[in-house]
Amino acid sequence: MPMKMQPRLDPTGLFDVRYAGFLETVAHLRGRLHRYCARMTGSTLDAEDVMQEALFEAYRKIEKLDDASALRPWLFRNT
Repeated sequence: MPMKMQPRLDPTGLFDVRYAGFLETVAHLRGRLHRYCARMTGSTLDAEDVMQEALFEAYRKIEKLDDASALRPWLFRNT
């Protein structure tokens, strides 16, 4: 049974809802992104850390994504 990531609460709770929604949106890309990060780092453990950081940074910069259909190439380009 997969574990769900539980973001930390902020005072309004909006971050949690938006970030959780973002993670659901990119869930289908996580395996491919992890493999990409593993090839870059040479380690599956380090790849997990890099992937988590990349996803958080992508979430922070999501307003720069002009075309939602370009999510996958945009995410990999910004990793």
